[in-house]
Amino acid sequence: MEIIENNFLKVSINLKGGNLTSIFFKKENEELLYQIEENSWPFQDVVIFPLIGAGEFKYQEKDYKLEMRHGFLRNTDLDILEKKENKIVLNLKANEHTLTQYPFHFDFTLTYELIDNVLKVETKIKNEGQNDLYFSYGSHTGLRAYPENGLINFDKDYKLLPLICGLIDQNNQDNMLFNCVNLKKESFKKLDTLVFEGKNEELELYTGVKNICVTYKFDAPYFAIWSNPNKGNFVCIEPWWGISNYKDESNDLSKRIAINTLKKNEEASFSYTLTFDNKD
Repeated sequence: MEIIENNFLKVSINLKGGNLTSIFFKKENEELLYQIEENSWPFQDVVIFPLIGAGEFKYQEKDYKLEMRHGFLRNTDLDILEKKENKIVLNLKANEHTLTQYPFHFDFTLTYELIDNVLKVETKIKNEGQNDLYFSYGSHTGLRAYPENGLINFDKDYKLLPLICGLIDQNNQDNMLFNCVNLKKESFKKLDTLVFEGKNEELELYTGVKNICVTYKFDAPYFAIWSNPNKGNFVCIEPWWGISNYKDESNDLSKRIAINTLKKNEEASFSYTLTFDNKD
């Protein structure tokens, strides 16, 4: 386990998947990352790459299947490129194992950095192959939050995309607009996940842990909100650069809706921040 720390936060990262295992807010003496509860979500955090959702696809007339939902990175050891007291840079390059299930040569770099009471997460993905690189990327971090009084406020209205049985159903889109999500368990019982379309400026998570608020900022074209509908004091706010499969869409990876594409030697960067504060 690797640790980065400053006067405000202490964050632990597992090299397997680059997943967060602790976010300790020193000012309030509180752990704010979800700690696994029995019969609830068995993870704490997932770095989603190379695909969001199901991992079956076709490329150049050949069928492929990723070993896990939301991609193989979550279960793969990353290397440390740089380590400072308040910053760590992790890396994964395509290898024999990844190429059997995802036939692309990539260079994936993940950076966690603490700046006062802000956790900044930045990802760079480079195409090191000869062919176009097709991918999705996203975050799936579980934060402590209590259903009876937790709330997520949006900065504006966002359109809901119904995710049913793991697929976005275009025929079931009723243009519902949301400007907040109540964290009561009933909010998560009808749909698998609440998926929203539209670039975000800011979300505020009122956790119900004391008066702690976590402010997310990102420019992803989609974001998802999910919690176990039956048990667990947590919620996942997930910026997505890409999206789960649409119902009846082509299985050809190059034609997948909202897929990201990089030409040979091209690189893309993605970032988001979490700001921890007390809203007394």
